[in-house]
Amino acid sequence: MKKIIEKEFFWIVLLLGFSFILVSPILKKGFYPFHDESHIANLYQMVRAISSGQIPPRWAPDFSFNYGYPFFNFNYLLPFYVGAFFNLALGLSLVWSLKIVFALSVPLSALAFYKLGRKFSTFGFSFFAAMIYCLAPYRAVDLYVRGAVGELWGFVFMPLVLLSFINLIEKKSFKRVIFAGLSLAGLIISHSLTTVIFMPFAGLFLFAYILLRKDKIRSVVSSLLGAVLGLSLSAYYWLPAFLEKKLMQPGTPFNPFDHFPFIKQLIIPSWGYGASVWGPGDGMSFQIGIINIFLILFSLFLLLFFRKKTEKLNLRLFFVSLALFFLSLFLMNIRSGFIWSVFPLGEYVQFPWRFLIVSTFFSSLSLVFVEKTIGLEKKAISKYGILIFIFFAFFINKPYFKPEKKVFTDDDYFLKRFFVDRISTGKSEELSQTYFSYSEDYLPLPVWVEERPGSLPEEKIEITGGELFYREISPVKYEIVVKTKEAARVFVNNYYYPGWTAQINGREVPINIEKPYGNMSFEVLPGESSVVMLFKETPFRLIADLISLSSFLFSVLALLLIKKAGFRK
Repeated sequence: MKKIIEKEFFWIVLLLGFSFILVSPILKKGFYPFHDESHIANLYQMVRAISSGQIPPRWAPDFSFNYGYPFFNFNYLLPFYVGAFFNLALGLSLVWSLKIVFALSVPLSALAFYKLGRKFSTFGFSFFAAMIYCLAPYRAVDLYVRGAVGELWGFVFMPLVLLSFINLIEKKSFKRVIFAGLSLAGLIISHSLTTVIFMPFAGLFLFAYILLRKDKIRSVVSSLLGAVLGLSLSAYYWLPAFLEKKLMQPGTPFNPFDHFPFIKQLIIPSWGYGASVWGPGDGMSFQIGIINIFLILFSLFLLLFFRKKTEKLNLRLFFVSLALFFLSLFLMNIRSGFIWSVFPLGEYVQFPWRFLIVSTFFSSLSLVFVEKTIGLEKKAISKYGILIFIFFAFFINKPYFKPEKKVFTDDDYFLKRFFVDRISTGKSEELSQTYFSYSEDYLPLPVWVEERPGSLPEEKIEITGGELFYREISPVKYEIVVKTKEAARVFVNNYYYPGWTAQINGREVPINIEKPYGNMSFEVLPGESSVVMLFKETPFRLIADLISLSSFLFSVLALLLIKKAGFRK
């Protein structure tokens, strides 16, 4: 046994084994109810967008009674890219594709955190910290209560961002700049809210790490290079999302001041599958986790009485992590309300309890700095202690990692809920009555839309007088033939959004925005006209795309050259 636990392979296999157990309910037959079930609709729209030839996907054609919506211009992307791959390339159902996206997030985040832990501790303690990271109650909330797929994938990239930038600070190289940039870009396109929440804390940690080094200026320059590359790689997403936000109606349906958790809710174990509401009667859990709290207190005790005087770096990084952990707790408390009032946190973060992302991360990270600080790295007994404690922690927290109940639903069940006439085989002739009672108020409307449509238009494309024939080449391209004896107006029952163009006989013409739904129209002259209606990249978005594409090609080329140079050596 002693020889086995000295092998890294043992700890990685054990980590993956525990991770699989945590997600095993997801991989069984059937599905389960969760808060964000609209992710099935989002995944379907990603599949439709990619199938229509949109690179990158931006327009979701079937929202709002088929008026469409620029959903992927603003919404996070990577989990739906992965899900679309399983659906399009492997032929899996939407339900199974999303289930696998959920399930993959846990072992991938475990491995990522393990790699971060190995930077500062041995196999055993890295495994220990990674398991605590995965066992935190908030991870179970995201998996089995909320179904928060963006945050789940944010948990994968947060440790990779910190690890890659720490490596870059320690030694500047093109390879490390590229990995830092890729990690940051991965986090940004995985979940923009997690990026907004986590990166200020990561920045503070890295700033403290730089201050503990001698080559501070070089470290700052290297970090900035990695950050610039990460922003460039993801520019196709965040630049339009940020600068075109003014085109959408402001506001959020949630008031953050209604969702500050009480201190007792953070400390006392509780569980539920309900919603976040005003006051202490929430139906869902906001607990940090008694295991995480105990380990922080126990680590403090060990460091106060058993620390090695020669090990200063890990000790300082422990207290930096601890300070960031407590800062995240403060931002979840109503006493931080003045910060939420001064800065537009509510507009982006919505729920203060989302800072459990940060408390989960830094309560787990603090553990990797304990081992060498108290001199346990060469003591085999510590590895046996880790195994015993992890089995105990697993016994305590595993009951959270299960759905409220199992439901046996197929793709059509969800498509009929979230779309008026879509089923897995395509367009349905029978309208979904369930959809008429579904609210899409979580989708902010373009500023020129006065009223959300309440019914399906008779035709996608209509004319005031004359004859009109149209063919849908794809959800973002229509070929139209118009025959009129006098000037007429053609109506296209899609929301207008920059990128939609109308070409009559090869010449682009102005598009009018109609009231109250914000759909499009254009004028045609007497006679026969050939029209192409197309959604494409605007010049601004094309520039953002080219920034990302050139950054990606640069990164790939640089890695190939580095690899080739390595072979020559």
